[in-house]
Amino acid sequence: MTLAANRLRITVVTPSFNQAQYLEETIQSVLQQRDDIDEYFVIDGGSRDASADIIRKYEDRIDYWVSERDNGQADAIHKGFSRATGDILFWVNSDDVMAPGAAARVRRAFEMHPEWDVLTGYSVFVNHASRITAVNCTPKESKWWASQGVLHVCQQTCYFTKSLYDRVGGIDVSLHCALDTELWLRFFEADARWGHLSAVLGGFRLHGEMKGVTWTDSYERERHIVAARHPWFPTRPVPYTLGRILYRGKRATGVLTGGERWTRPLLGTRLSAHVPGALTRKIAVL
Repeated sequence: MTLAANRLRITVVTPSFNQAQYLEETIQSVLQQRDDIDEYFVIDGGSRDASADIIRKYEDRIDYWVSERDNGQADAIHKGFSRATGDILFWVNSDDVMAPGAAARVRRAFEMHPEWDVLTGYSVFVNHASRITAVNCTPKESKWWASQGVLHVCQQTCYFTKSLYDRVGGIDVSLHCALDTELWLRFFEADARWGHLSAVLGGFRLHGEMKGVTWTDSYERERHIVAARHPWFPTRPVPYTLGRILYRGKRATGVLTGGERWTRPLLGTRLSAHVPGALTRKIAVL
C-alpha cells in the first residue's frame, strides 16, 4: 500500500456470517482499493461454511479479522468500528461490493468538503451472479424529505465521519434489520451535513437468502421500534405513500434531479468490469 501523509483516513468493516458464496468478491472489491483504504477489518460471526477459509486466504492484506460467535450484524459492525482509527467509516456487507475507485472518490470529496459529515452516491443492484440488474440514481438526502417518509439512503454508498458516528452513540447492537435506517435517522437528528456524489459507489446484492426476504417478521417488529424512537419519521402507510407521491412528482417535473434515467448499457454487466469514470459518464448522458 502507498499511503500519503496528512490525508483523511478511511476504515472499512465487513460483517460476515455464512455467506461464503459472495464473501470473496466482497473482500476483493475492498482489497483492490487498499491504496485508498487505510484500515480493513473483517468480523465474522463464527460462520459454519467456508467463510473463515476465504478470509484466511487474504489475511495478509486484512488489518484484523476474527471468526467468533456474536450477536448479529450490528454487533459485528460495532466491533469493527470500535477498533477504527480512520476519519471516515464505512461498512460493506459480506454479500455486497464496493464499486471500483469508490474509496478514492469518497476521500477526495470529504477533503474538498470538510463541512460534510456524511455522503451518499449512486448504487447498482446485482444478482446472485454479480450481474447488474438496475441502477439506483438518487439525489442528496435531506431531513425534510425524510420527514415526509422519503429516505432512500443506500447503505452500500453511505460513508460518514467517525466524529459523527461517535457523536450519535454508534450503531444500535440490539437491532438486526433496521440498524442502518435507525442510524441514519440519528444522523439527521444530530443535524449532520449530507453530501452527495453523482457516481456509482457500491453494489447491493439481491438474492433469496437476504434479510429482506427471510426476516419479514423481524423487520415489522423493528419498524415499530423505529417509529417509537423517531416519531417525526413516518412509517405508517398513508403519510409514507403521500410523501412518495410528492417526491415522484417533483422528480418527474425536474424539480429534483439526480441522474434519474436508467443506465441501460450497464444492465447485465459486472460492476467490477467498469471504471468509475465510465459509470459516471453513462449516468450523465443517458
